[in-house]
Amino acid sequence: MQEFRIKAEKIRKASKACDGAILGRNVLFVIPPTHTGIDGITKNLAQYKEIPYGILSIIAYVKARTQVNAQFKILDMNLYGDPAEQLIRKYLDEFQPDIVGISGLFTSMFNQVREVSEIIKAIRPQALLVVGGNVSTNCHEELFKYNPYVDAACFSEGEIPMFDLINAVDQQALLDSHQAWITREKYQNGFHAHALYVEDLDDIPPLDFGLLDLDLYDTRCRNNNPFHNDGRGGKRLPFISSRGCPFKCVFCAAGSLSGTKMRYMSPKRFLEDVRNAVEKFGLTKIVINDDQALLRKDRMKEILAGLAEMNLILEFPSGLNVKFIDAELARLFKAAGLEIANLAIESGSERVLKDIIDKPMKVKDVRPAVDMIRENGLLVHGFFIFGFVGETEEDRQATIDLIRTAGIDWANIYAAAPIRGSRLYQICKEKGFIIDDSDILSTNIYQSDIRTCDLEPEELTRYVYRVNLDVNFINNYRLLNGDYDIAIGYFGNVVNNHPEHAFAHYALAKAYELKGGHQQHAEEHIRIYRSIVARDPDWAARAKEFSVQ
Repeated sequence: MQEFRIKAEKIRKASKACDGAILGRNVLFVIPPTHTGIDGITKNLAQYKEIPYGILSIIAYVKARTQVNAQFKILDMNLYGDPAEQLIRKYLDEFQPDIVGISGLFTSMFNQVREVSEIIKAIRPQALLVVGGNVSTNCHEELFKYNPYVDAACFSEGEIPMFDLINAVDQQALLDSHQAWITREKYQNGFHAHALYVEDLDDIPPLDFGLLDLDLYDTRCRNNNPFHNDGRGGKRLPFISSRGCPFKCVFCAAGSLSGTKMRYMSPKRFLEDVRNAVEKFGLTKIVINDDQALLRKDRMKEILAGLAEMNLILEFPSGLNVKFIDAELARLFKAAGLEIANLAIESGSERVLKDIIDKPMKVKDVRPAVDMIRENGLLVHGFFIFGFVGETEEDRQATIDLIRTAGIDWANIYAAAPIRGSRLYQICKEKGFIIDDSDILSTNIYQSDIRTCDLEPEELTRYVYRVNLDVNFINNYRLLNGDYDIAIGYFGNVVNNHPEHAFAHYALAKAYELKGGHQQHAEEHIRIYRSIVARDPDWAARAKEFSVQ
C-alpha cells in the first residue's frame, strides 16, 4: 500500500480550512473500558489504566497549528466507577462537543466502541462521531457493518487527519475527500485509505499531561517487579522517541498503524521533554514505548546517557531486540534507571524465528545479551509466543529449554493471536482458520481460539498456561538459583494481585522455607495453597499434574 507522508508545514499551506472565518470546536476524546464491557468497571473488572499518549499527541499537534478556537477534553472510562451512560451523559451535557473521537486502540475493544457509540449518538446525535486506533485502521469493514452510529474512521496515525478535520469549514466535504478518513459511503464505493504520517517527530509539541488527572492513573511500573521501585512515588509517564517498524514479524500489527519507515524525534528534543515533565508533572518513572528502540543504537545511547543524569526509573515495555544489545548499551540501561530488561525473544527455535516469524535475530543472540544485562545488575524478562502456524512440539520444547537455560527471571508466555493488521491474520484467513467476524472479539494473546498449529485451540491454551506455571513458579530461575529475596518479591507480587493463585502461594512458601528464618510465613502460604487446591478442581488438577503437594 502506498504511504503518503506530509510535513506539518506542507499541511498548513495545503489546508483551506477556516478561510478567515472564526470557528470554535469542542472536541471530546472517549476511551472505552479496554478489556471488559462498558459497565465492567462498576464490577471492579477494568484494570487497564494507561495514560493515552496518542490522544495527547493529537491534541498537542492540533493546538500548535490550528486557526480554530479548539477546546479539548478526555474521558477515560477506565478511571471511573459510574455506569457508562451516566458518565458519558455528564461529559456530553457539560462540554457540548462538536466532535467526539472514540479511541479503539486494540481490536478487542470493538464491542465497547460500538456500545459507547450508541450511547453518544442517542444523547448528542448532532455531534460528529469518529473512531481511531486499530479498530478503525484494521477493522473498518466490520466497523461500518456492525456500528451504524459512527460517522468516520481514521486510518492509521491521527495527528494530521484530526488537524484537517478540526480546521475544516465544511467537515463533511473534508471527510468525503480526505485520503485518511473513511466514511460509510466511501467504504461502500471501494475507497482505499492512505495514512498521513508526521515525518519529523520534533514537529509534535511537548505533551500536556495536565489535561489528565494524573493521580487517577497507575503510577507503579507495570512489570512484575520485585524491586518495588524504591517507594519514591511520583508520576509514571509515557514517551515515544521513534515511530514505525521496518520488520515484518508475523504476529505483529505495529506496521499497519505506524508504518514500516522509521521516524524519529531528536535526542536533544526528547530529553528536553523529559526534563520538562520532571519539573512540571513530577515525573519519576519514564516509559519509552518505541516499537524499535534500539534500531539506531548511537541515538538511543545518547538518550540513555541523558536520562542517566535525571535519577529516573526507566521502562521499555514493548520489548528489546537482543540482536542490538551490546556491553555499552547494557551499562547505559542501568545508568538510565532500567531495572528490568524486557527482551522480545518470542521463540527458542531457530526454525520458527527464521522461517515462521521472520524475526531479525538468532537464538545464539539471546544468552550473550542476557549475560551483559545481568552483569549490570538488571533483571531479565522475556516475551515468548506459542502456537504459530507450522510450529511443532520440538519447536515448543526448544523455547522452554531456552527459558530454563538462558537465565530468564520471568517469562511472559502468550498464545499466537491472529491480530487484525498482522501477517498471521492474513495467513489464517487464507488457510480458512477464520470463517467469520467473531475473531474481532475473541482474539487475544492469552488463549487460542483459532487452530494455528498442531494443537487444538483449547489444548494450546492449556499448554501456554502450563508453561507459565512451570518456568515462573515451579522452576523459577531465581528460586532454583538461591536468590530467595528476589523470588519472594516476584511471588509476593502475584499473590497481591491474584490472591487465589495457588502456585504463587506454593512457590512463596517454598522460597520462605529455603531462605530460612521465616517458618511462619512458609506455613501460612502452604496452608492457603492447600485450601485453594481443596476447593478448586482446576488447581487440584494442576497440582496433580506437577506432583505438587
